[in-house]
Amino acid sequence: MDSVHLTGVALAALLSENFLLVSCLGIGTRVEAFRSYTEAKRTGLSLLLAMLCTVPASWAADMLLLRQFGLEHLRLMVFTLIALGTVALLRVFFKTFLPELSARLDASLAALSTNCAALGAALLSSLRGYELSQAVTFALCGGLGVLVVLISFAGLRQDVGFDDCPRAFQGAPIELITAGLMALALVGFYGLHIG
Repeated sequence: MDSVHLTGVALAALLSENFLLVSCLGIGTRVEAFRSYTEAKRTGLSLLLAMLCTVPASWAADMLLLRQFGLEHLRLMVFTLIALGTVALLRVFFKTFLPELSARLDASLAALSTNCAALGAALLSSLRGYELSQAVTFALCGGLGVLVVLISFAGLRQDVGFDDCPRAFQGAPIELITAGLMALALVGFYGLHIG
C-alpha cells in the first residue's frame, strides 16, 4: 500500500473527518468524559482499543463472508454484532487478566457498547473499500482524534472555567458553543487530500 494514501487516510480520520466533532459519531460517550481529564483519557483510550479490535474483525467478516456470498445487505447487522461482541470480550479479558485496570476502565467500556464510533469506523472502512492496512490506520487515527478531542475539551473545561460566562450561557449552552467552535476549526481541513 502506498504510504501517501495511508497518510491521506490518517489525516482524514484525525482532522477533516473527526468522529466526535465532524462526523458526530461517538456523541453517546459518557458525560463524565467531557468534564474530567482522567475520565476523558480513560474513555478515549477505551474507544481507541474498541475501534482497533472492531475494525479488523469487521473487515475480515466483510471480505471473507459478506462479499463472497453477496450478503452486503447484512453488513450493518453483522458489524453491530461484532462491535458489541468486541466490547464484551474486552470487558471479560480485562476482568480476568487485568482486574485492577478493569476496575478503572469498566464504566468506560460499558458505555462503549452503545457508542457508535467503533461501528461507524467499521462501516465507513467497508463502504470506502479500504484494504486492511487502510482500515486499521483509519481506526487508529480516528480513535486518536477522539482521544485528543475529549482531552482537549476536558482541559478547556477545567482551565477556562465555563462557570465564569454570562448566566444565560452557563452549563450546556457554553459547552455546545465550545464544541461547535472546535468542530468548525476541524471542518477547515475538510478538502484536504494527499496524493
